[in-house]
Amino acid sequence: MKTNVYLLSYAPLIGIILFSMSLAIATSEYAIQWLTRVGVYSEIIALLSVQETKILVLVMFFTIYFMLFSAFKLVADTFNQLGFAFFARETNGSSLHRLKPGATIFLVGSGVSFLFLTSLPAAVAVLLGTFVVYLFYYIWQVSQLMSTLRAIGLLLIQAMMWAILLSGLVWALLRLFNSVGDIIL
Repeated sequence: MKTNVYLLSYAPLIGIILFSMSLAIATSEYAIQWLTRVGVYSEIIALLSVQETKILVLVMFFTIYFMLFSAFKLVADTFNQLGFAFFARETNGSSLHRLKPGATIFLVGSGVSFLFLTSLPAAVAVLLGTFVVYLFYYIWQVSQLMSTLRAIGLLLIQAMMWAILLSGLVWALLRLFNSVGDIIL
């Protein structure tokens, strides 16, 4: 039986949408509790109804998570293809094609995250667990596709690129936090 090679092309988008929604629901509950403790929620309720406020907070967090996950997906694909450009010995891209079924790992993980809508730590744990499972799948596939030395090189260059990107983001956030703190104090 012949199947369509593009059958899994929807999986990353659906996974991003489902993870974004489950994390947005869990985060919005925490945000509303925090707004209530701070005393701002009663002021917001004066302007909007309870339902409108909950929807507004949910849409805000969904948008943030969706943009964040989409950006990380784009960066991950770029880093992956750059690594394969350096270390893979092929011309037709069959190695990248063998990694496509890994998107179902994120699709299943995003479905599982809906079981933990009321617990943000549990939803984040499902997300991190999904990353770890995909990492093992990726390492297994790469080890099947190329020699040990090339696979190690590919994994090291990707780890280095992610470390540089994430440390730069953390540095920028810390600088922003410090500058806002200086303005307030």
